[in-house]
Parts: sequence; C-alpha cells; structure tokens
Amino acid sequence: GALTGFIFGNNYVNPFPDPITGVYPALSPPAVLRTNPLEAINRFNFDQQTSRFIGDITLSAEPTKNLSINYTLGFDNATQLASAFIPIGNTTPANTLGYARKANRVSLLMNNDINMAYKAKVGSWLESTTSFGGTLQTEKINSNSITGTQLSPVSQAASSGAAIVTGDANSTLNILGFYIQQTFGIANKLYLTGAIRRDGSSSFGEANRWQTYPKLSASYILSEEGFWKNSSLGSIIPSLKIRASYGQSGNLTAIGAYDRFTNYSNVSLPGLPGLSAPTQFGNADVKPERQTEKEIGLDASFLNDRLGLEISIYDKSVQDLLLPVTLRPSSGYLTQFQNIGNMTNKGLELMLRAVPVQSAKFKWNSTLIFSKVKNRVTDVPGGVVTFPGGFGQVAAVNGYALGAFYATSFARDASGNKLLNVAGFPQPEQRSRNAAGQPTGGNKPKVIGDPNPDWTGAFTNEFTIGKSFSLRMQWDASYGNDVFNFTRRVGDRDIYGGLKGYEEELRGAVPKGTSAAVFNIMENWIEDGSYIKFRELSATYDIRLKALNNKPLRVTLSGRNLLSIDKYKGWDPETNAAGQSTAVRGFDFVEVPIPRTIAVGLNYTF
Repeated sequence: GALTGFIFGNNYVNPFPDPITGVYPALSPPAVLRTNPLEAINRFNFDQQTSRFIGDITLSAEPTKNLSINYTLGFDNATQLASAFIPIGNTTPANTLGYARKANRVSLLMNNDINMAYKAKVGSWLESTTSFGGTLQTEKINSNSITGTQLSPVSQAASSGAAIVTGDANSTLNILGFYIQQTFGIANKLYLTGAIRRDGSSSFGEANRWQTYPKLSASYILSEEGFWKNSSLGSIIPSLKIRASYGQSGNLTAIGAYDRFTNYSNVSLPGLPGLSAPTQFGNADVKPERQTEKEIGLDASFLNDRLGLEISIYDKSVQDLLLPVTLRPSSGYLTQFQNIGNMTNKGLELMLRAVPVQSAKFKWNSTLIFSKVKNRVTDVPGGVVTFPGGFGQVAAVNGYALGAFYATSFARDASGNKLLNVAGFPQPEQRSRNAAGQPTGGNKPKVIGDPNPDWTGAFTNEFTIGKSFSLRMQWDASYGNDVFNFTRRVGDRDIYGGLKGYEEELRGAVPKGTSAAVFNIMENWIEDGSYIKFRELSATYDIRLKALNNKPLRVTLSGRNLLSIDKYKGWDPETNAAGQSTAVRGFDFVEVPIPRTIAVGLNYTF
C-alpha cells in the first residue's frame, strides 16, 4: 500500500514515472521491496460498498396490574462487496504480473430478548420486584471470494487470471442465556438486589459452554432518613446515596465461532482436492473468562441539585484469561487460544456535574469525568507470554499490566548512563557482562513500556441559549500511556531513511551507523502517548416554519477530533496496529490517524 511504501522507500528517489516509458521506479531496497506509494495512488483501485439495515421490534403487555412482559427482536443485516485491482508491471513485491480480487460478506445479527417483571407492595414499607427472562443471540456470516493473478493487459476481472484461488466461508455463533432477579425496597431508602444468570455460547466446547454468574447489590439513600432531612445537612446535601455491589460475568464472544478447532483450509492442487494446515492450533478445552467485580460508591447532590458528585471504587479480577499465545515453531503452528493467567483491575471513577448558570434564556451544564485504574497480570506460566500483532514485542508479564511492551533495552552502567561499545555506539542489554564490563550472552528483554494510561478524563460543556440554539464541546485526556512507534523505527533507519529522524546522521550530527546501532534496541522507540484532544464541537439550531406545522427542523453542524495536543512524534498517539485487540494496544506501525470529520445533519420528527 501507499503508506508502507512511503515508510520503507528512500526519499532521494523521484517517485514519478519515467516520462518516456511511464514505468514507476522502485523506492525501497531490493531486500525489502515495497510498493511505490505514488503508483498505488494513481494505478491501483480498491473499492468497498456497504449496505446495512438496523432495526428492532418491541412488544409490551400487562396481563395483570403488577405483571409486565416485554419482548424485543433486534436485527442488524449488512452486505459488503469489495474489489481490488493491481495492473501488471508494477512495483509491488509479489504481484508484478497483476492482481484482481472480488469478495463479498453477508452478516446477520439477531437478538431475541424477553423480560418479565412482577411488582408487589407488601404493607406500607416493603416493595418487591421479581424479574426473570432470557436472551437468544445469533450471528451468521457468509463470505466468498475469488482472486486472480497473472492477468492479461486488458482485463481487470479476477476470473481472467492465469492462477485463480477461490474461498468460501460460513459461520454461526449462538448465545443463550437466562436470569432471575429479586429486588426489595425497604421504606423507600434501602434497596437490596440479588440475581443469577446462566449463559452458554456455542463457540466453546460442551464441557465448558455453560457458566453461572451471581450478582448482589445494595443501596442506601441516607438523605431519606428523618435526622438528615430535618437538619442543616438536608439543605446542604439534599441527596446522598451509598451503594455497594458484587457480581460475576463472562466473556462469551472472546473467540470466534470455530476458533476452538484446528481449521484446515480447502485447496486444489493440479486439479486434485486437498487441505492446507492453518496457522492457529485448536484447543477444545478453552472456556470463557470469568470476571468478578466488587464496587462501592456514593452519589450526592448539592445546592438544590446544581452540583452533583458520583464516586466509584472497584476491584475487578479476571480468572482464566483467554489470550492468543505464540507457539514454538516446532509445533507447526503460530498461535493457539489458551486460558492462561489471571488479571486484576483496581480503579477509581469520579464524575462531577454542575449547572454553573441557569436562567430562562441561558443554561450551562458541565460534566467532568476522571478514571484511574491499575492493571496487573499474575500466574502466567513461565512468567511471560508474547502476543501476535505486536511483532513479538508485546506480552503478558507477571506483575505488569496486560499488553506491556517487552523487548530489548539500552545497556547502562551503574549510574544509569548508556553503555557504549568499542565503536562508540549504544548497545542492547544482554544476559551477562564480560571481563571488560561489556554486555554478552544474548539479548535480555524486559518491560520497556506500558500502553495503559495512569488516568483518563473527559470534560464536557453544553450550552442552551433561548429555545432554539444549543452548543456542545468535549475535551478528552489520557496521561501516562506509552506508544511503541514502530513506524519511526523503520523510517529512521539508514537503509530506508524515509523520515526526518535519519537527518541527523546525514548531516553528521551523530556518527554514521547510529541508526543501525539503535534499530534493534526497542526501548529507543517507546514514546510518551499522553494527549489532550478537542474531541467534539457541535452546534444545533431549531428552525420552526409554518410549512412544517411549526415542528422544529433541527440543523446540526459538528466536528470531531479537531485538535490533538501531544508530544508524540507520529501522526496520532491514539492508535493500535492490532485493531480492537485488548492484548496488543498502543502499537503504531504505519497506522492511519483518526480522521477529523465535519458533518451537517438535519432532523425532523413527524
């Protein structure tokens, strides 16, 4: 693609095509051929069309005065059609003879939820609510593709390739669950709740498929007590609630529908059917993670509800972490899902809301959210398990946060200064030292960074002016998280030299060979990923016209990701090459930054 071609390409080569032959030059060294980014932009064609329909139907009934029944059918149906074309005679490392591909994917997600509640009042001081119900969720995915290579000069159809590969995949994932819950309300100030769930997911084996999860909670509205209402406390703090809870849950969608199997792929070689081995080894004994959370907190309001405070302190432990583990090469596979180790999350969440100004013509609502969590992994077999998706540099390490950057570091002397080799270059720390005090014995990896922030926060303000105009703005912050800038590692190397970091070596500010010396010292590429972002600004105006029956036509102008204040040397510190992975985070390898978007919306209800 264009971005990797840019990072690996030498910037002293003119990327434009030869004016006579029209041929685009290769920018990168022969050992690591990458596409000329300008050719990718001008000659390649990648397209995707998506059609999606989301909806739900809800039915409600009250057979008796105290009994309510609600049923919801929800559905999400999406169709995606993608195509790709690379013409013959190009600079790609593997498709110089042309490439064409067409694929489609149809997905259907459905959920059936039924909830029943029976409310009864026992005397003047006791209220009872009994709830029970169930859910059935289904996810069906069908996809197929055709890929053609060695194309003719005039064809863009995948079916015209001299070598054709087809693919066809179908999957179904079902989740079934039931629950019963009982709540007692005592004197309108003490509430006690107990519940139990039973859930099963088809992605796990029959022995571990069904899991039971309990829940207990209590809340006490202290401000409803007479001694509180009838004292000065009632005027200062009109509302105060203390709460505590305990509960368990499972991660039923942690793996795909058939990830517990060793899934061989269909192949056809010289016209004969066959199977090819997968890279992921199956594990029929995997089971859902079990999360156990204990929480205490309080909710309070002040100044006639003009100021509110919510505080929660929690301790969440996760047993049987379900993670993709990198296997030894001798196994014949790359990865396997395993239940390994445990994890704890201890944190504090705080929300402060305020109404600084409130009048008939102007209102200002403000909300400040602060969150702090300390994450630790324990009981990992062998102490360290590395994850795919981070080039072997990301791991679960006993005593550290999940997804810690675990790799080579600078060798240092007793004072903490970098220990240089005989040529005067930095060097990686190794397992021992020789008689001269130099590192020897092979690289000694360690934790060199943590993608988890020390704390995160959000500051939101909403302004209402008159009856027709409103304004909303939001700032987000993250502090203390690291980012592994693998992009800069490549671009600053002498044999590529596509980024500014190599300029010092070119100018002679640092000795020739410095970029090669630090290339494999991964600590050099860990950066501070803290940021403050102007996340959103939106303005809304209601237009009332007689032609629209005086019902408001709401016009909204909004912008997202408008500004980022950070010290990160890459495009965006809020990044991850592994997508939505919870194990690999903050890893940047030629990632597209979060886009700045401007949107205009119209809304009319009739």
